[in-house]
Amino acid sequence: MTQQFDFSERMHTSNIRADFNRLDSLRVGVGGLWGLNSNLPVILDDLLDVAMAIYVVDRLSKRTRNEGYWRPRTLSLQIPVAEVNVFERLKPALECLLNWLTTDSWNLNFTSAVTSRRARPAGSLYRPEMDRPFVGLYSGGLDSLAGAVAQALDPAFASGVLVGGQSGSRLRALQSKQLELLEARLPHLHWAPFQGYAHPCKAHQLRDWHVREQSQEKSQRSRAFLFLVFGAVTAHACGVDRLHVYENGVGAINLPYSAAFSGADQTRAMHPRTLLEAGALFSALFGQPFKIVNTSLWRTKGEMCAQLVRHSLGDLVNLTVSCDSHPLREAREQCGLCTSCLLRRLSLHAAGLRASDHAAELYRDDIYTRPEHPQAQDRPYQFMQRQAHRFEALTRPGRGVEFRVEFEALEEVRHAVAQTEGRSLPDTDARLADLYRRYALEFRNFSEAVRPRALELLSA
Repeated sequence: MTQQFDFSERMHTSNIRADFNRLDSLRVGVGGLWGLNSNLPVILDDLLDVAMAIYVVDRLSKRTRNEGYWRPRTLSLQIPVAEVNVFERLKPALECLLNWLTTDSWNLNFTSAVTSRRARPAGSLYRPEMDRPFVGLYSGGLDSLAGAVAQALDPAFASGVLVGGQSGSRLRALQSKQLELLEARLPHLHWAPFQGYAHPCKAHQLRDWHVREQSQEKSQRSRAFLFLVFGAVTAHACGVDRLHVYENGVGAINLPYSAAFSGADQTRAMHPRTLLEAGALFSALFGQPFKIVNTSLWRTKGEMCAQLVRHSLGDLVNLTVSCDSHPLREAREQCGLCTSCLLRRLSLHAAGLRASDHAAELYRDDIYTRPEHPQAQDRPYQFMQRQAHRFEALTRPGRGVEFRVEFEALEEVRHAVAQTEGRSLPDTDARLADLYRRYALEFRNFSEAVRPRALELLSA
């Protein structure tokens, strides 16, 4: 069944004289965007509106399971924009990207219905020292912290702009504290003020569409597109032709742990194909070439953390969060046992940061001190361990074909990477095998540290 949402629907209120449409009340807060460049085209307003409409629909449309698998949703949207012809022309590419990113079927319709426009400030605040900065997407997680540090240490850049979404005060406070310390510890770089985009979906904004947050769809796979739009719009405002993202290669590619993990279970937020297609879409919208570059694609998370250690910034990791439930505000602390928490902990172990990974303060459960007998909460560890064991076996010399056969999802990866980086497929395959070989070694060393539980879980 198709779920339909009309954002051009007119709304009326006794508190406001003029009527407005649904999208007016859901508009993204752009922070200091116009301060970077006050002469930006209206197409950027449209892009932000379209991304927010997509995100809202994704949150409000619950998924259902059928025989253990998430059923694809069919989602139809009516969205008011100023540049109708441009979005109609790019509609197939945008729908294709969303279908891939969320594993659903999207039908986008654009209308020229009257909508209020964002006001521009009188003048630009752009400063000469900000000429050609790097623009990086920043979440407040461990990868984005390590990636931003690596970018800041690149001598090719004298200034930088970090961009992120801010859905609540807790996240804003976390990002602010991290950036304050980054500026203090890396003063050689000119840091522009953080470009935060507010995107809450509260009852007064959703009105009769509102459902309790606990009842909204938790996967929210379109959040990736919304955040990429934030980054791309900021980069365009700064006059640069690329957006940098920071996600370790294993996490970005995100191969399934087993056949049970498929479709909406697997985030494709920073997948090479996602970045390739989004870059092409933004190029067409901006009328000039634009790329999204994952500068950490060929590093494990442990290797990213090790760079923090080399530059005496390892103490900053405790200001970051990685838990699957934390961004959705289901828990006030990190659980310690989901795949994201486990990847975090094994990476800190690999980087020599276990001593500073304060379990009692940061995690509800500590993998190092769990009971020896496996429990239901230990299933993520089992999945990860078995997958790492397969990586170790299949990345040995001469087993490249077997690796791709067992992990069919690699086919999308290798072609997207080869196209993005201009590599041959054999060279791409070799680099992918080496990445997963190094990750498997990190996991083996981690499992040694949690024995004897690891041996019992492996045989469970």
